[in-house]
Amino acid sequence: MKAGICLLLIALCGCGTVATQPPPDTTFIPVASYFPDTRTVVTGREVNLRQGPGTVYGIVGCVHAGDSLVVLGETGDWYRVYFPERSLFAWIFAGLTSGAELP
Repeated sequence: MKAGICLLLIALCGCGTVATQPPPDTTFIPVASYFPDTRTVVTGREVNLRQGPGTVYGIVGCVHAGDSLVVLGETGDWYRVYFPERSLFAWIFAGLTSGAELP
């Protein structure tokens, strides 16, 4: 009986920790309104696109060397990008790209 109650409490309350996403290190700076066609080219062989500006965020896709992305903004060393071929909005580490000249 006690084991059943314990299992019920665990099921109702959940177990483990809930992952939270830390805020970005710096303020997001939108650039699309100033530079509507600012693009960057992926230089890494295979680069993950993420939900947020950091490796703690989930992966939403992958791009390859030579892929072109529209830069919508930046925060720290990360670009907020749009990948037109997949209609995907995501974040990419700026060090794995080239060609974007942001203000």
